[in-house]
Amino acid sequence: MTTSPLVTTIVLSYNQSRFVLETLESVRAQTYKNTQLIIVDDCSSDNSVEIIERWLEHNGAPCAFIRHNQNQGICKSLNDALAVAKGKYISMTASDDLWMPEKLSQQVDIMESQPSQTGMLYSDAFQIGEHGESLPGMFIEAHRKLAAMPQGRVLNTLLEQNFIPAMTTLVRRSCYERLGFFDENLLWEDWDMWLRIARHYSFVYSPIPSAKYRRHSQSFTQSKRAWILKGAFDVSMKHFQLGYVDDSQKRQLIRNMLNCSEALRKMNDSESSDRLWNLLQETGNRRALWIYRLRMAWFSFRQQTGLPPLGLVQPQNASGVMLVNN
Repeated sequence: MTTSPLVTTIVLSYNQSRFVLETLESVRAQTYKNTQLIIVDDCSSDNSVEIIERWLEHNGAPCAFIRHNQNQGICKSLNDALAVAKGKYISMTASDDLWMPEKLSQQVDIMESQPSQTGMLYSDAFQIGEHGESLPGMFIEAHRKLAAMPQGRVLNTLLEQNFIPAMTTLVRRSCYERLGFFDENLLWEDWDMWLRIARHYSFVYSPIPSAKYRRHSQSFTQSKRAWILKGAFDVSMKHFQLGYVDDSQKRQLIRNMLNCSEALRKMNDSESSDRLWNLLQETGNRRALWIYRLRMAWFSFRQQTGLPPLGLVQPQNASGVMLVNN
């Protein structure tokens, strides 16, 4: 590597006091030293802030430590960090995940050899348990079955489903300068951003796993599953409405939204009918109409029999659905 550009490293902290110290140590242990450290705590209710402050004082590490007085979410936390980021590249991690020591040095080396049209790099990640024990399987295969890791123009693959572990990425800051920061109206911060970058830039895959993703009792719950489904629906709807997608890509986004709506319906989520209604209004999709009518019929049946309505809220003018061919 002939150059050593500045890399901004971002650590997002929220109620992970059990793990944040190990995460910070993995960032400090990077063999690549030309870095700017930014930590954002999103109003943790545990003693995360105290642990971070002690760590900073003990190590004398230069750091921009941003403390939120109220919880503002991942997107706002990332945007606050990006607003003061100075590096040519940006790398981020949550405060329960870990970086391998050579992550930045290996990835900067690769990115510096790429043309400016390569916007970001990603790799796979190991999976670990609550106490740091190794878990079987890699991150990507646990979330997505891929014949080969996509490189170059990856938009079509990304439109199907997110597969990129955020803690493994290295992104050119110029991508954010051109495309803007994270969308604070969305629940999913990373998938939307990767799609936006993929519209304009190429991706490169590093075959060397660069992080450890921690799976623990708070990392996945039933309520988080509903949150994930709603976030995926909203990201798909946003990119459908942006109008840049071709007919094949539109069909994929509609499939995404239908699958999310159906999964939310099976979970008896109170917002499932509202999202179906939005999908129907936006696309006129026949399957959405069928599922919506089935949902409303079940709602009517429960009303007639005196059963609880499962939190279903009927959209206004629901009886005036107009079918639009697509």
